[in-house]
Amino acid sequence: MKNRYGIGVDAGGTFLKATAATPEGKVLCSLSTPTRPDLGPKAFVASTAELVERIEKRLGGRSPGLCVAVAGDVDVQRGVLRRSPNLESYEGFPLRKALQNGLKRPVSLHNDANMAAWGAYAVELKRKLPKVLVLTMGTGVGGGAVLDGKLLTGATGTAAEFGHMRIYPNGYPCNCGAHGCLEAHAGTYGLRRTVGELLAEKKSTSRLRNKDFTPKDVADAANAGDNLAKEAWRRVGRALGLGVVNLVYTFNPDAIVFAGGLSRAGALYMDTVKATADAESFRGPFGHLKLLIAKRPDLGSVGAAVYALDA
Repeated sequence: MKNRYGIGVDAGGTFLKATAATPEGKVLCSLSTPTRPDLGPKAFVASTAELVERIEKRLGGRSPGLCVAVAGDVDVQRGVLRRSPNLESYEGFPLRKALQNGLKRPVSLHNDANMAAWGAYAVELKRKLPKVLVLTMGTGVGGGAVLDGKLLTGATGTAAEFGHMRIYPNGYPCNCGAHGCLEAHAGTYGLRRTVGELLAEKKSTSRLRNKDFTPKDVADAANAGDNLAKEAWRRVGRALGLGVVNLVYTFNPDAIVFAGGLSRAGALYMDTVKATADAESFRGPFGHLKLLIAKRPDLGSVGAAVYALDA
């Protein structure tokens, strides 16, 4: 075998993506297949085994381990998915055990944001910073933490659910049932709600008025000088800045990395994040903090592949 590699599987609601990567995060091969959650978890196990077999046939040799990253509430100790927005039919199924029996090797099962955190720590930052937090910004806001080179999972596997920090006590309703969570204000559905609220409040013209807009539309409008769109991103930055303050006082990290689709618009809100964090805190814990935008879009899958070697 030319390269030692791990395999990470990103289990999304639409596609199942398997990535083989070296310990340094160099991608050697990546294959995908439709997830088909309607067929149930046993079909998932079979599809995963097929992808692993194809990768190993292409690369030669055998990967010593596999890590599956999935959105949702994962019981890391038992290897069971407790709750998932994309894979409801898998909930309660002994997924890790079934994969280990089918693949005859160690398997880890983790939340996808945790694997993005491992990717940021081990690959993007090359293990040079021991305390790294990640905020994954997509439909909602996920979180992951690596502290002193170890993944933080907590007593039951639900540590680092940073998107459910309450930042506004009477804020927008969140899908979790609470109000004012970070993700309700800084995720995609929070951004859309903010734009809708601004359109209802303001009489000014906007490119977003009478349009079924996406986050990219809001970013494009802001970059073109649309003041309403710029204000929407400023409010996202304000919410994130308050979240950063809470995270820094709790963990005192070396770096907080923003990843996921909405991180691509970071230039539109990072100044507000920094200004909010500066205004709402004392300087001590913030003196050496790095606020970073992820450079790689594949931190979750690559992080899972590298973690398969580290676990």
